Amino acid sequence: MQRLLARDEAAWIDFLSRYDRLVQSRIATACREVGRTNGLIELIDEISAEVYAALAELDMKILRSFAGGSRLSTWLSVIVRRFALRQISRLNRLPVNVEPELFQQLQVTDGNESAHQERLQHIAQARIRLSPNDQLVLRLFYDESRSYEEIAGLLKISVNAVGPKLGRARRRLKAVLERPPDD
Repeated sequence: MQRLLARDEAAWIDFLSRYDRLVQSRIATACREVGRTNGLIELIDEISAEVYAALAELDMKILRSFAGGSRLSTWLSVIVRRFALRQISRLNRLPVNVEPELFQQLQVTDGNESAHQERLQHIAQARIRLSPNDQLVLRLFYDESRSYEEIAGLLKISVNAVGPKLGRARRRLKAVLERPPDD
């Protein structure tokens, strides 16, 4: 790790050869979790390139944050999954004309538009039924595209607490969505 942080090119190559399968596996798992399986290989390639760029930028700030409290592979798995989910979320919010393939997939006919709007309305009504804390964390992450670091600062919690808090809010939202509206 010291060689890697010292920007030793051989250490970077060793890092890539050792952890590339792990990185790609975590990205693939994140894609499947959110149902992004179309063009999976290209998506994995795109996100893995962005992961490596993020790891190398700002004098390897992310890698320097590794405190050694767990195995590097475990820590890296968590970091890559979070990054992948954030990237997938951003891709889902891009204007439809950014990518021709995405445009074709998301283009709706008049009949689908009303169903899509109904679904969005249903989700909005379900979010209102959540606690203020759950509403806030979902709004910060999904509506405002805030990073885990930004959310942690705003909520005055550790960065490591953001993922579980967001996961609990998602599960509660899913439970509300599955209940009939009269409950």
